[in-house]
Amino acid sequence: MRRPNPSYLRNLCLSLGIGILFHTSCFAQCVNNMGTNTYDTVIANEGFALYSLSFPQFSPDSGQLVSVKLTANVSASYGFTLRNADTKAGTYQLNIGQEAQFSGSYGTPYLDITPSYVGTYTLDPGQSQTSPPFPFLTNHLSTDSITANVADFLGNGKVHVNYMSFVYTNLWANDHTSYFFSSAVNSTTQFSMQYLYCKAGIVLATDITRWTAILTAPLTAQLDWSVANETAGRQYEIQRSSDGHTFTTIARLPAVTAIGPADYAYTDHLPDAGGTRFYYRLQIIDNNRFTWSPIKEISVGAGETALRLYPNPATDHIDLATGTANSDWQVDILSASGGLVQREAFLQSNLLHLAFSHPMSTGTYFARVTDIRGQRVFLSSFLIVR
Repeated sequence: MRRPNPSYLRNLCLSLGIGILFHTSCFAQCVNNMGTNTYDTVIANEGFALYSLSFPQFSPDSGQLVSVKLTANVSASYGFTLRNADTKAGTYQLNIGQEAQFSGSYGTPYLDITPSYVGTYTLDPGQSQTSPPFPFLTNHLSTDSITANVADFLGNGKVHVNYMSFVYTNLWANDHTSYFFSSAVNSTTQFSMQYLYCKAGIVLATDITRWTAILTAPLTAQLDWSVANETAGRQYEIQRSSDGHTFTTIARLPAVTAIGPADYAYTDHLPDAGGTRFYYRLQIIDNNRFTWSPIKEISVGAGETALRLYPNPATDHIDLATGTANSDWQVDILSASGGLVQREAFLQSNLLHLAFSHPMSTGTYFARVTDIRGQRVFLSSFLIVR
């Protein structure tokens, strides 16, 4: 793999907008420790097509996503027949081109237009000019790099990108001479999406042994972490983001001990109507040296999956359809105040039947469903009516 260009990475780090200290540290720590994940697909058409392409999102636990690169590598051939259909001689100029467009919910569409002059032809009445298919594009690259808005690419699901491929024809007739024209186009595109990221091992402080973020109530996140050997004078800045890209410090905790293991906990009350996904990370400061934890994602409500809970109201049980492939799950039943009522584990399933271990009084409860493998947490409310 070719080593990333340092000046390019410096610009990417600066575009993150997380402060001067982070800019310097991002370049210093990541320039030689970048990772890439690439996904591609091959598509073919006869001159015009619209595609909705799906790719895996980038898991925030893998590191700090720096940019997303979308590339269409196009090879196309063009053949045609042009005939003078007039009663007088005519001169015709033929130009063709390829238009590629990328678009999605992530921001401004990208457009690349590649014109190509084919030729000028003077034809007598009834005379034809025929050309067998010839290559007019060979491995032509259309590339868009996204650095300012990568939130839609973060998560454990799918991201969708729209791609339009269009081969156009411009035929100009001198003195408006009439003509007959037909063409044949074959176009093949290798479309790829590449994630460029700073590896988690670089931004992760080496002595953090545990780091979790879970939703404990509809708008309450519980953050916990452990340190194997604490450092005197260390500061922990808890940072939150609604887009996975721009983080804000919401709290600062000093080291609780000068040496030895230590455990930390912080409860974050989320802003109402602040979005359906939130991201957390720790910024750790040791004598003006900065390191970071991996990013943790939480989902507020069940909107991020096809999770269904029934019956609702319930009496002696609930059933949960996760809407995902089989996985390992932990289901916690929580009271309206957030207290744990019951906990059950389910292995290799996506249909979870949870019988209540004892009768529960009338009221509102929450089912907190944790995908143990994917580290995703979802919350759904239900009623008990007696």
